[in-house]
Amino acid sequence: MTARACVLWDWNGTLLDDTEASLAAFNAQLEKRGAARVGMDFYRAHFAFPVKPFYALCGVDPDREDWDEIAREYHASYAAEPKALNREAIAALERVRAAGARQCVLSALRQDLLDAALDSFGVRGYFDLAYGSSDLYGGSKLDRARQLVDRLSGFDLVMIGDATHDKEVAAALGIRCVLCAQGGHSADRLRAVAPTGDTLLEAVGLALGAIDRDEE
Repeated sequence: MTARACVLWDWNGTLLDDTEASLAAFNAQLEKRGAARVGMDFYRAHFAFPVKPFYALCGVDPDREDWDEIAREYHASYAAEPKALNREAIAALERVRAAGARQCVLSALRQDLLDAALDSFGVRGYFDLAYGSSDLYGGSKLDRARQLVDRLSGFDLVMIGDATHDKEVAAALGIRCVLCAQGGHSADRLRAVAPTGDTLLEAVGLALGAIDRDEE
């Protein structure tokens, strides 16, 4: 594999196993506003970025709420919930490293929170670059993705994520995308839009295989 290959990793729900934490934080907001809690199956079937339409689907009109307050509440609840690396995260990162590819992170998480998380979980050293968002709003990460890809001109890129939004971003950038069905979206949703692994290591295998095929 050429040294010009690079994997763009999503963080939340992909390398970080935090879907339970995300659901708990979201349900705390629903309860506070008198809306019914949602279960994991519903969450994985409907959650999407940007997040405002999902709030509306669950009975919270974001246009009638203080969105800054919603964002702060969510992240305060989320921060208090237990989270861990995906059980295959280190093995997956090591596999990409052993293949000779570069690695970067592209996340909708605010930049300072992303930096703190990478340091806290001890994985900062795997990544050449880590690009997060400028706010807490859970919007599209396409603008930051464009900035990151501009810095990676000439690299053979493939994105690995856990959400249909990762595929949308990759498509807008004209790069490949592989998805992992262990995060915030159901396997059926993911397989409808992109090659999908049931586990993180399966997703890595698909991603590295796509790069190898291009080099043949």
